[in-house]
Amino acid sequence: MAAFKFRLDFMISLRRKKEEEAAVKLARRLASIRELERIIETMENNLAAMADEIRELGLLGRLTGPLLTLFSSHQERVRKEIKKNNELLTLSRRQEVIERQALNKAAVDRRIMEKVKENQKLAWKTKLEYDEQNVMEELAALAKAKKLRDSRDDDQEDTSH
Repeated sequence: MAAFKFRLDFMISLRRKKEEEAAVKLARRLASIRELERIIETMENNLAAMADEIRELGLLGRLTGPLLTLFSSHQERVRKEIKKNNELLTLSRRQEVIERQALNKAAVDRRIMEKVKENQKLAWKTKLEYDEQNVMEELAALAKAKKLRDSRDDDQEDTSH
């Protein structure tokens, strides 16, 4: 008896590969987002530390005009860099949504093919059981017919003697 063979197994493996690629892409995107968040947090902490340092120098009376200008221009550059990184973070989060949707679609496509395979296997099993039942019924009918024939032969032998 032949085993069940699904002719579209290559489709399942292809869709599984697409799903894995989408998962890798999403994982990279999430790592990129975490890195951007870490960079932004570090810059914000540096700004806060710099503001504390300026305050301390001001309290000590050691804050000069050129030093204040230098701190100000540095803070402005850091703020621009934070703004740029926040924009990148926003774009990355939008892309994350798209990549997550692609992963979900790939997973659904794979599951659909697996369900088709399961349904075909179930239909194959059902047909196999049906055919097996028919064979058993035929064997039973043949056995009954043989029994009847044998009993008729026995009756004829008894009446002929």
